[in-house]
Amino acid sequence: MSADALIARFEQEKSRALGRSLRRHAGLYYTPPEIAARVMEVALRSVGGASGRVLDPCAGAGAFLVAAARAGLRDLHGFDLDPEALRVARKALNLCGARARLRKADSLRLTPREPADLLVSNPPYWHVADARERAFLLDRFPALRGGEIDRYAAFLLRALQLVRPGGAAALLVPDTWMFLSRSGALREAVLAQAEVAAIVDLGKPFPSAKDTRVQAVVLLRKPARVRSTYVARGSVALSPVSRAELATAARRGWFVYRSHGERALCAAMEAGAVPLGSACAVGYGMRTGANPRHVARRVPGGTEIGLVGGEDVVPYALRWRPKTLLHPERLEALVRRQLGAPRVAVQRIRTNAQAPWARWLEAAIVPGELVCLDSLSTLACADEDRLWALLALVQSVALQRYHRLRTTDVNVKPSALRELPVPRTLLESPRELAGLARLRAAARMPDADLHRLDRRIDACVYRAFDLPSRLVHAAEQGFWGERFDQEIQALERAMSDPFDTVAGKEGIA
Repeated sequence: MSADALIARFEQEKSRALGRSLRRHAGLYYTPPEIAARVMEVALRSVGGASGRVLDPCAGAGAFLVAAARAGLRDLHGFDLDPEALRVARKALNLCGARARLRKADSLRLTPREPADLLVSNPPYWHVADARERAFLLDRFPALRGGEIDRYAAFLLRALQLVRPGGAAALLVPDTWMFLSRSGALREAVLAQAEVAAIVDLGKPFPSAKDTRVQAVVLLRKPARVRSTYVARGSVALSPVSRAELATAARRGWFVYRSHGERALCAAMEAGAVPLGSACAVGYGMRTGANPRHVARRVPGGTEIGLVGGEDVVPYALRWRPKTLLHPERLEALVRRQLGAPRVAVQRIRTNAQAPWARWLEAAIVPGELVCLDSLSTLACADEDRLWALLALVQSVALQRYHRLRTTDVNVKPSALRELPVPRTLLESPRELAGLARLRAAARMPDADLHRLDRRIDACVYRAFDLPSRLVHAAEQGFWGERFDQEIQALERAMSDPFDTVAGKEGIA
């Protein structure tokens, strides 16, 4: 049996023994050998070669230590809390003709006698629920305060304590720490202690966590040469990012997965725009704290309040599955914030994003007598034309593309929505786009005709951003992929067709 097969068999058996719930609670997502090899490749590229003491503080069954051995590294060390996993790691390394010093230990608490030259690891993910463990982590790593207390976030900081000055830490972690608004202190703490040498998007390699997108991040502990950050998507190099840019954006978030052309597109869209958060109120829907107690699946009666959730929103429309608020007394203040005025509701959880053209932002107008639950983000403003124009804007191809270039998170949080660009010209004159949005919401027609109307909305949005044709083509190519040729023709037809002729041609006046 090969080392990879031995590790894979152990991990499969361990996963079955734990079950989905316990494995997820422990944050254990085992590393495919090709991913471990890619992380090692990125690490060695960043440090300029293979040498020195290597440590995996979360060694598991040895996937990263095997990758290090195959790269020619020999001074191998590892910690893990699972002695059975360490026994498998020893056997796997023996099959590769390598040896390692492995020890059962908690690497968040134990400090080795010697620091590592290179640390490589896939630390455990998931939030820390235990109160004593949370208190320990907050005391040890103050930069976690105010954010998600997640094991992998703690290991981003712990890794820099386990390598020597000038040494490197290469970790396989979820990429959400880069752009979550509450992780600003974590990003600042990383920059204070290290140079970010590389950030590489490795997609979603874990079948048991289909929405977990991970990255290889390489940190060089200071003192180290100041450098631009190497950025890649898989094996494709993207535009590098300067340290100055990371420092400036540390509080707001890092949005680095962009080619030179994609960076130019985002900059052009931002140039004549204001953030969505300054054009309307952006927030969460209502969190009941106990849906089984407060949400009944039936039509509201009398003075009862109807509820809308993510399942009810399709583009431009509600397909309402009736829900009623029960025991509203403790939620009265939250209810009052929404009742009486329509708002745009945006689905928060996107799981349909496999095809390039799957829309991550799907939104509809919710009438003032219904209250949105927290499976929705909401947009609200007093100007009705502006509200309808924003409904169309957030679902346009231009905004879909921009949003994907700012985040890989399928959870469409208000913090991400607030940063979306809104053309100033659209705020000054929203009527044309608002009219198209109303037509789209009211239309009852074949899918082909709906799509032509969507393309007219896209054309209106591109005109509002005043993008040159090369950037329009860049947005379209990035969004449509293999459908680009046919879609750009449809867009060009829509851009040459004035709004005044739309109602007559479509017969939807």
